[in-house]
Amino acid sequence: MNIVYDILVVLHLLGMALIVAGVVMRLTAAQSPSGMVLMSGAGAQVLTGVALTGIASAGLVDNEVDNTKIAVKLGIAVIVLVLAHILWRRPQGAQGLFYTLAGLTLVNIGVAVFW
Repeated sequence: MNIVYDILVVLHLLGMALIVAGVVMRLTAAQSPSGMVLMSGAGAQVLTGVALTGIASAGLVDNEVDNTKIAVKLGIAVIVLVLAHILWRRPQGAQGLFYTLAGLTLVNIGVAVFW
């Protein structure tokens, strides 16, 4: 089961990379197709995060689960997913939503690293 867990960790990190790439694409190019990149990355983050938590909570790997940290990260990830969906549906939407998405992504990365 460790190999499945490790593959999910890689996919989780790739989801984060997609979100960061979508943010950078939108900041650097005026007409960038970053909406779908943001949606894909945010969806990957939520799905793989839930799968990782499930595997660890079931005791199938030797990782402890901090439920408070997981709840905070999941809440932020779902908000990022909703914002990515809004920005995908309305690409010319409010710039504030985009900056909120970018900021919450950085907060989620900070929670993952420093908590």
